[in-house]
Amino acid sequence: MSLIDNIAFYSISDLRYAVREAGNPAGVPLVLLHGLMDTGAGFDNLVSAIEARAPGRYRYIAPDWRGHGQTTATHDSYWFPLYLLDLERLLDRLTGHGPSNPVTLIAHSMGVQIASLYAGTRPERVSHLITLDSLNVPDADTDKVPDRYRRWLDAHTAPPAEKSYADLDAAISRIAHRYPELSAAQTRFLAEQWTRVDGDSDANRRRMRVDRWHRVPLPYAFRAAEAMAVWAEVRAPVLCIDGGDSPARHFCSDVEMARRRACFADLTHAVIDGCGHMLHLQAPDAVAAEICAFLEERA
Repeated sequence: MSLIDNIAFYSISDLRYAVREAGNPAGVPLVLLHGLMDTGAGFDNLVSAIEARAPGRYRYIAPDWRGHGQTTATHDSYWFPLYLLDLERLLDRLTGHGPSNPVTLIAHSMGVQIASLYAGTRPERVSHLITLDSLNVPDADTDKVPDRYRRWLDAHTAPPAEKSYADLDAAISRIAHRYPELSAAQTRFLAEQWTRVDGDSDANRRRMRVDRWHRVPLPYAFRAAEAMAVWAEVRAPVLCIDGGDSPARHFCSDVEMARRRACFADLTHAVIDGCGHMLHLQAPDAVAAEICAFLEERA
């Protein structure tokens, strides 16, 4: 079973949205939401691991967020609330309308920021929330707000350059440097999914499959107090799985992370020892074991 090639396109929020699906079309929907710079294909190993433990039970739905992978890029600022609107419209289109069809959201990194805010805003539409190495975005420094506004304005005059690499090996090398805990096969997989042949250049050059505007800071930034107010509205049981060796564990103190997790009324916390930020790719069997046990227990 593979998410990689089973891809369809839908008109969502005036964009051409790429959505990968696998599993039992009549199964319980698991909606997999990737992080910044990633694509839905990044969940491929995790889907295989869950399917091995619960064959035929689930329908896997993994969209590419706007400006990522094969979904339309807007070539302008990516306002965060629009991700929530995209998610709601995707659920309407793919799983049915309203609270009679709640879904399980499994999200990684930036995808968790979207999923957790959605689960608090539309609590009736989410049956379970599973977070992978997230809830750890540092609170915004107000002293940096003027500079954020300047950089945002400046980007409209001089946008950042498109990111590209001389060839696939160069992309692999860059990803391996960022995620040294991943195997050679895993870094190659990410390089193949995160880049494409640059049609405007030579046949070997690879361009990132993410809009350069994702690298432009928005004028506003993450406010922990606002997020926590929304998290307090989540009614679904929540499973937080973190990587024991993830650099993200240093984004917030242990006390702050405990305070954030305490916002959720029904939360289970698990740590996968030896794993970095891309834990669902690095250790899919261990992550799948936690997810399947949680979903079985909280069915």
